[in-house]
Amino acid sequence: MNERLAAIGLARPVDEPIQVARPGALLRQAVRVRDGRRERDALCELDAAGIRVSGMLDGRSIAWRDARSIIVERGRVLVVSPIGSISMAIALDGVGEPELAPLFARVLEDGRAGALVPSRGALHELTLGIDRALEDFADADDPVVPLAVGAFAVIAGLVLVAALPAALQLSARVDPGPGAFAVLPRIASFDPRVLIAGFAAAAALAVLVGRLTLGRSAGVWARGTVRGWHRNAAGADAAIRRGIARLMLAPRLAALVAAVALLAVVPSAFARVVVDAGGVHEASGLPFLSRDRSWAELSDVVPLGVGFGERPEGFDVALDFSDGSRVSTRGRDLVGGSERAFYDFAKARSR
Repeated sequence: MNERLAAIGLARPVDEPIQVARPGALLRQAVRVRDGRRERDALCELDAAGIRVSGMLDGRSIAWRDARSIIVERGRVLVVSPIGSISMAIALDGVGEPELAPLFARVLEDGRAGALVPSRGALHELTLGIDRALEDFADADDPVVPLAVGAFAVIAGLVLVAALPAALQLSARVDPGPGAFAVLPRIASFDPRVLIAGFAAAAALAVLVGRLTLGRSAGVWARGTVRGWHRNAAGADAAIRRGIARLMLAPRLAALVAAVALLAVVPSAFARVVVDAGGVHEASGLPFLSRDRSWAELSDVVPLGVGFGERPEGFDVALDFSDGSRVSTRGRDLVGGSERAFYDFAKARSR
């Protein structure tokens, strides 16, 4: 059980396996170690001989004389040595605390210089820094934060889901020219790709606004909430808070999801069929994937019944081809003339 958490009434059992520490260590600190593209929980121990990191797939030790440089970068401490580098971040209840990186680097610098003294100097400053992290979260733990960020994300998501199809269709709209018609797709707001793109983009935007509004306390609140330090929340409320907190810590993931979903829906918006005197030209919306048909391949022009008030003419038009395929205006927008004009145009060429 974390003694500092117990002191402020936030104690909770530790589920992680206990690492066996070596005797004589001046510091035993839980860290998050970057292993390739992943991060792993580990235990960092410092003594007079050097640094020992255990709990990874393979433990690693660096003697102080081999620590060529100790660099603070993006909330982590990078120790460079001839046998390999280690990138570490101080972990409090399994979540990295970037604001402690400069203090941790100072501890390592003192260790390399042989000036590491228990309960004094850099070690004492690191202990105070961990205590300040707990106090800062207690000050930032406001239930209004997840409510405001979540509400903003939902409202912005609804707006984007409603606006995105219209924006895509407007950007993809074409003028087929005189004597030609274009059959353009409709993008529905309930299309899964639109829903994912809209709400993921809204989530990333909500995080951006939240960070700009709250400043440093946004990260303090998010990291503390993911650690489970928040008070007066249980069940669904606690799960929602943790979800929003994780979003606050990883807005790039939401932005990436939005970008992928948007890229998936763009080809559908730019898919179209252009019908002119030369034939029927189908474009899939993807480069190099198109098909041209001559009028000789057209086998029939069929009027399709529609619901009341759906089309002014009272019908849609389907072009049936000799290979069994069909091009229809049903569920699509027709540009270049009315359904009647399109029907007469195609009918005249099917004879």
